[in-house]
Amino acid sequence: MGLSFREILKTDFFIGFKVLAGHGGLDKQVQGVAILDAPDGFNWTKGKEWVISSGYIFQQNPGLFESYIETDKFKEISGLGLKRRFIKNIPEHIMAAFNKYDIPLISIPEEPSWMEIMNQLNVLVMNKNIRQFNIGKINPKSFTDLPYQVRKINKILSQIEKEMNFPAMLYDLDREKAYYSSPKFKFLADGLKTEDFWNPSFSITQELLCDNLKMVRYRFYDAKYEKPYSWITVPISVGDKVKAYFVVVEATGLIDYFDQFALRIGFLLLQSLYEQILVAQNIGDKGFEKFISEIIAGHIKDDEVLVKRAIELGIDANKNYYLLEMKQTNEAVNLTGYMEELKNTVSNSINQLSTRMAVIDENSCVFLIQADDKTSMDKNLQLIKGAAKKLKQKLMQKFKDISLVYGIADISTSIYEIKRNYIRSEQAIAIGRLLYPDEDFLVYSDLGVFAWLDIKEDEMEIMLKDLNELFIKDEHKELLKTLRTYLGCQMNYSLTAKQLFVHINTVRKRIDEIKELINVDLEDPIDRLKLEILLKLLK
Repeated sequence: MGLSFREILKTDFFIGFKVLAGHGGLDKQVQGVAILDAPDGFNWTKGKEWVISSGYIFQQNPGLFESYIETDKFKEISGLGLKRRFIKNIPEHIMAAFNKYDIPLISIPEEPSWMEIMNQLNVLVMNKNIRQFNIGKINPKSFTDLPYQVRKINKILSQIEKEMNFPAMLYDLDREKAYYSSPKFKFLADGLKTEDFWNPSFSITQELLCDNLKMVRYRFYDAKYEKPYSWITVPISVGDKVKAYFVVVEATGLIDYFDQFALRIGFLLLQSLYEQILVAQNIGDKGFEKFISEIIAGHIKDDEVLVKRAIELGIDANKNYYLLEMKQTNEAVNLTGYMEELKNTVSNSINQLSTRMAVIDENSCVFLIQADDKTSMDKNLQLIKGAAKKLKQKLMQKFKDISLVYGIADISTSIYEIKRNYIRSEQAIAIGRLLYPDEDFLVYSDLGVFAWLDIKEDEMEIMLKDLNELFIKDEHKELLKTLRTYLGCQMNYSLTAKQLFVHINTVRKRIDEIKELINVDLEDPIDRLKLEILLKLLK
């Protein structure tokens, strides 16, 4: 959308320009300027221009004016501007034609040059677009407030469509999410895959509109369209990485000259937004990591200090949070070497749950996830587990050697309980890996009484010294299985035999053999309890 003559003529520069005829067309949009300096020059106009002329061609070519107003090209222009030096009197029948078609005929003063007129129009369009793109009224709750970023993107896109009358899309590569100016985009893009807008899977032609911005118009020909189908794509890059693609669908039309101002301003706003997001994330991440590290280390003991620090980081002290720990367990890999890729992947999975991430050490990080008060604990955990699984899958695809396991304190609490929930998540991983070696999402409450155990992996050998004979030889596997079943059946020979599908005497014989191999009194309740716990941890 360009400028109307009504808007143009109200400005100081154009105050001396007078409307001679065609007053009914003052609200027509001007989408460019064309200079009429040759008898057949009107053939090169495309419509919606403000055609300007010194009038010399009309003086030198009698009848040209009459011929021009009869053409279709004349009916397509927005208005005609004339300097009166060469054409003092305009015949009434020509004035009538301007009135008939509501095409403003404007007298241009002698002084301004064509370049000054065009520059002033460009300035007016630019200023109008800047005012229209005033999106500063959307206030963020924090630097890394995802809903704020989304609202801002949506407002920019909707304003672009309002200004240009062409729908727009922003596709965020990290989140793998598309944002649309309106449903019109999907309607016009029917049949095209999202990736086709920047990586077409079919034959197209390309027109470079702006080299610096890498703004490209793609066009293809299809029998179902009367004209070539086209769209404009601009990559949004931060540093040397493309973070998103900004797309405007023209379909079978083309944006006008002044529309490109709106296109460029929209791009610059989106580019600036992504740069701000990156800076805010870096600032927020470092501040949040320091905040979490100090809490875990016990350096923040005063509740008032805790709340103040949380508010500074955009954390609502009145909300409840889950704490999820992710640990990389392959000792040959250092997770911090993948930190940038990790953060990008997080923003596309777990971060959609209103999450903040903090790196704790070289192979572990924690996520503070705001609980959804409108849903149940089970539903919250289900969503968190789903996001964690998705994150693991994506990371495993990118980095083949990493091995990931999660631990979660499955009780949502206030920020005052962050350290306690961190200890719980640590315990969920430490004991959970022993109890459930095939699980990668370990929940604290699933540990039961085992959550109270503090077992160091390097101390397991000491605890097992009395059971080594059952573990070091393969031929003792049947004995170990029999012992587990025997204890599980409350030391009942008959039930054990039934479960193992063996004769009762076989069970008696194996138990006697076990008693000879290990230094444990099965009749002693304490010895038997210790043995059951060890076997449970080692299953």
